[in-house]
Amino acid sequence: MSGSLTTVPGATSGLVRFRQQYGWVVGMGLVLLVMLFVRYLQVPNFGGFELRSLTAGTLTLALLAMAQGVVVISGGINLAVGALMVLANCVSAYFMDGQSLVVCLLIAAGTVVATALVSAAMGWVVAVSGMPDIVVTLALHFVFVGIALLVLGGPGGGTSPEFAQLITGGFTNPWPALLTLAGIYCLIWLPFSRSRAGIAVYAVGSDRQSAFLAGVAVRRTRIRAYLLSGVFTGFAGVATTALLGSGNPEESIALGALLGSVAAVVLGGVALSGGVGRLLGPVLAAFVLTLIPAILLSMGVNSNVAVLLEGAIIIVVVMLGGLLEIRRRSE
Repeated sequence: MSGSLTTVPGATSGLVRFRQQYGWVVGMGLVLLVMLFVRYLQVPNFGGFELRSLTAGTLTLALLAMAQGVVVISGGINLAVGALMVLANCVSAYFMDGQSLVVCLLIAAGTVVATALVSAAMGWVVAVSGMPDIVVTLALHFVFVGIALLVLGGPGGGTSPEFAQLITGGFTNPWPALLTLAGIYCLIWLPFSRSRAGIAVYAVGSDRQSAFLAGVAVRRTRIRAYLLSGVFTGFAGVATTALLGSGNPEESIALGALLGSVAAVVLGGVALSGGVGRLLGPVLAAFVLTLIPAILLSMGVNSNVAVLLEGAIIIVVVMLGGLLEIRRRSE
């Protein structure tokens, strides 16, 4: 018989599938363990205070990384995530000022719901208008900062001390912040990522046209991604209120939060092209990004040089991730 024969690819082993799906997350976890050990060696009496500073100080960034990550996985990017977090912080701090723990919890829940609805509306504008995410979300970045300034003209507001301890813990108790983050991840993201809606988010991020031909509601899926992003952003705003005990509408905070979320997403192995990545990676990367400046400063590195080195590390990791992705697709 003449002609060429089609070679059927062999079955992929479980180890190869695990490496492809979780290899980057495992690697980021190992990097975090090494950095924690280095930090432990730097601090003479490393203990509860240092761990609490790390967990509470990283809580907001980790939640924002999740908020950014779910949109990036869906094939977009949310440049308004930092500003929306600032708005949630200012609104919650405004209404929580002088209130009891129970009232603060109700306000926190209302803030998360409102933020989710606002983010879903933003996703609806992106999906229906056909405009690029970067245009719509950048414009809304300034809108959200402006509204935050109307709510609080400057730093102000407050919250219940009991609410702050419940979310971020006392000075030497790292567990509340860690449990808050783990609870949000396990109770919200894990069930969603394994549901049909979560699988649709990955499908749309990988190839919108193919997902549409496969029967996936592309617009609805993108709106859901923004809705879930708003949930994480609302929690980030409330966590900021608990950590600082006040609200602050400064745009520099929103911009710094935005850049930090993108850096954590990239460092955590979520492909900016969409459809690839696990949110656990950005969460671990958020802790790494928090530790990098502290370690460098303890080594006597100038703060300006420390920022430069942090950027260089991110660039190297992104290049490594790109090379690994090329190799994975060629296998």
